[in-house]
Amino acid sequence: MVWEQFGNVMEMVKKVQQNVSQAEEQLKSERIEVSSGDVVKVVVNGQQTILAIELNGKYLEADNTVLLQDLLVATINSALAKSREMHQAAMGKLAGDLNLPSIPGLF
Repeated sequence: MVWEQFGNVMEMVKKVQQNVSQAEEQLKSERIEVSSGDVVKVVVNGQQTILAIELNGKYLEADNTVLLQDLLVATINSALAKSREMHQAAMGKLAGDLNLPSIPGLF
């Protein structure tokens, strides 16, 4: 009887692992674009990986160095924050779909 329950738990764990892997693959293909006006654009995926940074060439002058640095930091941080939100929402949905209890830090 105990071994039977253990087998059921192991099947459930395997299913959770498969679903998490599928969700992670989906997040890898998601794209989030964040722009700071027409100066900087950052593209990330749902796994907080920076895919592209685009700078408008007309702002690439020595006088704009500090502005560009500040905009890069702000735009990258904003894009990564949106990516984390997307990731947390996807994992929260997965936990809900699997009827898992809400355990902080689980996903």
